[in-house]
This record gives sequence, C-alpha cells and structure tokens, in this order.
Amino acid sequence: MKKHMITLLGALFALFLMLPAGFAQAKTPEINDYQWAFSSDQTNYYFGNKKMSYALDEHGDIDKSRLLFSTIMTYEPPKPQAIITQREARGQKLSGYANFHGIIEVREIDLDKKTVWIRSHNDVDTVFNILSSENSDQLYDLKVLPKDQPEYIFAQQVIDYAAKHKDDLKDNTKSMQKELKAAQKAAAKNKDSNKDNTTQK
Repeated sequence: MKKHMITLLGALFALFLMLPAGFAQAKTPEINDYQWAFSSDQTNYYFGNKKMSYALDEHGDIDKSRLLFSTIMTYEPPKPQAIITQREARGQKLSGYANFHGIIEVREIDLDKKTVWIRSHNDVDTVFNILSSENSDQLYDLKVLPKDQPEYIFAQQVIDYAAKHKDDLKDNTKSMQKELKAAQKAAAKNKDSNKDNTTQK
C-alpha cells in the first residue's frame, strides 16, 4: 500500500508539472515540453519528454525499472464527434465539449513486466483546458499486444527515448524526490496544525 501511495503521489506531481503551456498551429502541432511520437489515422501521439522520470520505490528511492511520464493524444475529425456522441449516449457531461480536442494521461511503463499502466485520464479542449478528469487503472500488456497496434508503437518509442536519455530521467527524478519530500513535510505540518487546533477547542 505504501509503495502504491508513493508512486501515486509521484504521478500526481508529474501530471501537474507536465501540463502543456500551449501549442503552435500546424498539421501536426508542436506542444511545449512534449515530443511528437507518431500519428495514426485520427490520433496524434505525444509524450512529455522534458519531465519524464523514473518512478520511486517504497522507500522513495529511484526505481529505474519503471518510467513515469505524461502523454497527449490529439484527435482529428471525425473522432472528436464520435467521442462526444458516446458521452451523450451515456448521459455524461458535455459542457465545453464543442471544443473537445484530445486527452492528457499520466502513464507508467514497467520495463521488467513489459506493461503500461494508465494512472489518470483528462479530456481537454483545443487550448488544453481540462473538460473532465478521472483516475484510471487501465493496463496494457506489451507482451501480448500486437506490434502494429498504436499503443505498442507509442510505448516502444517512449522506451527507446528513455534508453537514450538516462541522465535526463535521473535528474528529473531527483527533482521529483525533492518535491515529494517537500509536499510530505507540508502535509505533516498541516496535520499537526489541525491536531493542535482540535485540541485547543
């Protein structure tokens, strides 16, 4: 449980730090701090190369067997409308979806187990305002996923990038460790403060 909580906190930090600052209009838009991986018929795949890191183990130490990163998938017509139609059929929120453009997710790749775990999912509009947000436990097993499937191709490109940028990932992870420790310290201080206030009453 402790291991999952630490990793989840790391994922949340990664999500907040890797939200895109904007993009330039083009056939395949460039997105700040994200690298374009490839495009399928209706989807453009990006990963957050500037903040990609290793995950942390139960002791808060660097675990080089697991990659933690943010992804963006932008959609081309008619896919956005198809997703809007699905949401409407399920009675889900549609506010802001006139400008629905794609999704941002936090993902973790286990290099030993060859799995991709989607940690969180956010629908976004054309300027990356979040339209809806949810936790996720979707898992892809790269050992059984066909190699011509977009999810396999995308994961492999991320793995290849990580293998060539180990020093950058290590530096990013150390920064994440510091932020996690600072957040834990602040949370503990806030807990003690609330406890004192309750005692005084």
